[in-house]
Amino acid sequence: MSWQPYAAQPDSTVTGTLLQWEGVGDANHAARTMLAWLPPSYASQPEKRYPVVYFHDGQNVFDAATSYNVSEWGADETLTMLAAEGLEAIAIGIPNGNERRYHEYSPVRHPGFPPEVPGGGGGDDYLAFLIETVKPLVDTHLRTLPDAKHTTLIGSSMGGLISLHGLLTRPDVFGGAGVMSPAFWACAGEAFGRVRSSPPIRGRMWLDIGGREGNDHPEQEQAYWNDAHAMRDLLLEKGLGERLHFQADPEGIHRETAWKVRLPGALRFLLQN
Repeated sequence: MSWQPYAAQPDSTVTGTLLQWEGVGDANHAARTMLAWLPPSYASQPEKRYPVVYFHDGQNVFDAATSYNVSEWGADETLTMLAAEGLEAIAIGIPNGNERRYHEYSPVRHPGFPPEVPGGGGGDDYLAFLIETVKPLVDTHLRTLPDAKHTTLIGSSMGGLISLHGLLTRPDVFGGAGVMSPAFWACAGEAFGRVRSSPPIRGRMWLDIGGREGNDHPEQEQAYWNDAHAMRDLLLEKGLGERLHFQADPEGIHRETAWKVRLPGALRFLLQN
């Protein structure tokens, strides 16, 4: 197996060079197709190495044809635009496990799920899958800068939670986290306790939130909004200072269309090493 050209569909919306590696899994994760987007200069500058951004919910990142929410992040178009500014990176899309998405992205088990249901608690296993299985396929076969300083996680909602968790628990691997529209309420505030008890936090973090994240459920919208602002304050107390960028959009919704708008700013901040 190896990286192969992306199998585009007739209605695909991919810009640039996208590769795929089929059948990637481990003992805890069903096989899935990894995606790798290459910067515009990759083919013409064979000696150049690039930072890497790992995107969760990878089926929604590059191609609207594969997105389960109809729209996509537009990471390929955004990175093409940033390349024209002199900021280039390889982008990796890691598809979620469909009905196991919550389990994979949650660091703790949800008390409301019966024992036979995968109701969270798979976050550390998911990071191990990324570090021990996915990252070697990227670093061995593509021209990366593999150190933590040049390795970033980014995701939204539960993907934002696992990005934060990765930065806190594996700073030896990840030096940046994009925490977009985080659903802190979904894990009963576990992230707050982990941040409070963590040693000084290394790396850079983008944290953002919208005012309409709850899809017209006022209590949930308020929970998203309040929790994100409380996390901002806690991270500043932990000393992140200028290594933290916080952005709040009162009109922002909980969809790829909103994350697509904020993605250029997030990547500019996270990749400015």
